[in-house]
Amino acid sequence: MTDPLEIVVLAPEPLTQIEIWGDLAPVEHRLGATLPKAGQSVTLNSSRVMWWEPKVWLVRGSDLDLAAAFADDGAAIDLTGAFTRLRITGAAWRELLMIGGVFDAESSNFSPDCIAGTVIHHLPVRLDVIDPQTVDAYTPPSYAAELAHHWHAAARRMEVAVEVINWSNGTSRPNRDRHTECDL
Repeated sequence: MTDPLEIVVLAPEPLTQIEIWGDLAPVEHRLGATLPKAGQSVTLNSSRVMWWEPKVWLVRGSDLDLAAAFADDGAAIDLTGAFTRLRITGAAWRELLMIGGVFDAESSNFSPDCIAGTVIHHLPVRLDVIDPQTVDAYTPPSYAAELAHHWHAAARRMEVAVEVINWSNGTSRPNRDRHTECDL
């Protein structure tokens, strides 16, 4: 049996989409940091900054002075309620993502501080590799429970012990046998 997996539906944190309309250099100078390139993410102070699409980044956290960094060079839009973040921790997270997915999560190029958008179980997901044992998945809130259920069932098929923890109701549902259902 593989090491156990933990899937946590995390509590909401401030999410801000930033879009830069022109040259990045002045914004990065005022921000005091370089924004991640395509397919990359980085932690600045205690905020996570993720490349989202050309000229657009998603920032999780609130310790960066985004308004001062933009001046007239871009915009910041609050997206706090637009995504739910699920965190998968454990050695088998890559194998788990391959079930129902169309993305090669097992590639060694998909390493810490990489981000990718894909579809898993017919659901839109952005994956942010935090460290070798951890990946965060961002999906619209209406899909979060379905995605957690899918991963729970997939882990059972892999014969991996899995625990799903939902911040919203404070429950956890350990998968001690192969017939336990995920209860979010």
